[in-house]
Amino acid sequence: MNENYLNENINQVWCSIIIDQLCHNNIDNFYLAPGMRNAPLLRAASNHSKSKFESFLDERALAYRALGFSKNGKIPALICTSGTALANFLPAVIESYRSNQPIVVISADRPIDLVKTDANQTIDQTSVIKNFVCDSLNLDSPCESLTPKRLRTLIQNIINKAIRYKRPIHINVPLREPLNIEKVNISKDYDQLALESFERLNTPTNISYISKYNHNEAIEKIINSARSPLLVVGKIEQDIEIRDLTNLLSKIDIPKYIDVTSKVKYSFPLFKKMNPSFDHPEVYKAYNNKKPDLIIHIGGRVVSKNYYKFQDENPHIRVLHVTHFDNDHDPGFSNNTKIICSIKSFLEYLSSLELSADSPIDWNDFINSKRRVIEESELSFPFISKRVIENSLKGSHILIGNSTAIRSFDNYIDPVKEYEYKIFSNRGVSGIEGFQATLLGIYDANKDTNKPFTLIAGDVTFMHDLNSLYMLNTLKKVNINIIVINDNGGGIFKLLPIVNDKDYIDCLTTPHNNSFEKLIAAFSNIYYTQASTKDDFINAYTTEQNKEHVSFIEVCIKEKTNLDVFQQLKTLKL
Repeated sequence: MNENYLNENINQVWCSIIIDQLCHNNIDNFYLAPGMRNAPLLRAASNHSKSKFESFLDERALAYRALGFSKNGKIPALICTSGTALANFLPAVIESYRSNQPIVVISADRPIDLVKTDANQTIDQTSVIKNFVCDSLNLDSPCESLTPKRLRTLIQNIINKAIRYKRPIHINVPLREPLNIEKVNISKDYDQLALESFERLNTPTNISYISKYNHNEAIEKIINSARSPLLVVGKIEQDIEIRDLTNLLSKIDIPKYIDVTSKVKYSFPLFKKMNPSFDHPEVYKAYNNKKPDLIIHIGGRVVSKNYYKFQDENPHIRVLHVTHFDNDHDPGFSNNTKIICSIKSFLEYLSSLELSADSPIDWNDFINSKRRVIEESELSFPFISKRVIENSLKGSHILIGNSTAIRSFDNYIDPVKEYEYKIFSNRGVSGIEGFQATLLGIYDANKDTNKPFTLIAGDVTFMHDLNSLYMLNTLKKVNINIIVINDNGGGIFKLLPIVNDKDYIDCLTTPHNNSFEKLIAAFSNIYYTQASTKDDFINAYTTEQNKEHVSFIEVCIKEKTNLDVFQQLKTLKL
């Protein structure tokens, strides 16, 4: 008897086959949400010899942990029970879908006769996440009329979709009782066929979908005829290794605008023809005064809204968009030419053209002025992002929260230094929930490294994922740092014109007077530090990066000071 084959009843046979087929495709990291209807799936996943699994009580947090794991190029599987459990997966599944990061979602369900008669804990599960998966498989309740071979084929076909389209898939499994290991006879023939399917399938299914860029005379003419091209690098996921991306971009000698979600922004200091963000009024004006005649946009969206405003206001500028996903990453409605291919193959081609162009102006004085403002002011968001970049250990895994955090990190450029980090973000739909859980998933995929794992997020983002503190508290001898910047509410809205709408601004900013010290004290394995000055923060972060525990650093900043620093940075002149 194969150790992975469980045959007490037909439920257990089918669940064993499903889990085994996943494992043979190297989908062997399982995130298990508790429940009774999914008990046969939980048993099969925890029993399989190849499986590695995590279990947690909160489906939403668990799904974000799986999302974090998927950011490292491996596909995880999420398993839940019936009813609202699947709905709690939805936010992370949406982020996964929009970020082109595949996850296998498996939901246990009640049989159709119970779903359609309003039995307890039933909903139409086939429709809950259908708009955010690339394919769905709604199985019948386990029975012997579907052979083990055909069941494996159905599972394999939908796995192929996840691999091909780099998006989530959904497998819905209606299970009748018994849901435990009660023995219910299976025919000898079916039992034998099922067992044989375990013995015969001894190699994973290898599927590769690579669209290599092919030489195109029309494209080459567009690129070579440009006199002032701009290379823009947006969100990059798993299509190319970070080192390859850095090396190839370094060989392309034209001005670059590299977004923080590219993962390689900090490898390119100013002297490597880096250009600042369009979000600064002076920079925007400079681009308008000396417009590029070609934008070569690599990858997905960028953080800057003004980049797309610039495109919209300058429709005559040709935009060549190169992506490995057939998505409409075009908020500026300006893509004239789109190429869907391997990003690496296109950059190899681009670097072979020996292009050369200069930035529209010398940004050096402007960047150094911004750095002086940040260093000479009191503790602020820009200071924290600057010092995290400059003081993190080489090879650190850094997850950046949304809202003010991601924008502050995106605005950073070093004049001369290069930094080698693994940068992560949740910019598919840019929600603010699930960040502690996402960091845990990144840790799961890289736990063998001795490099730190760091999250930088605002206070409201942190409060949206408090349940994940229970997961963090289970970890020991890990180098995980949670930096929460507490400005007593949603500070990003105070940086926008809507701040003048006094009547309802509190509805947006959700002000509070919370300190998180007592909350963290409830978790024995999470170590708390508070920082309220620049020296406090530098000392805390420098120290905690070298500790083997989960560290929580609450950075308390003054709202007015923070707003003043942002205003000074925004009004700097070239």
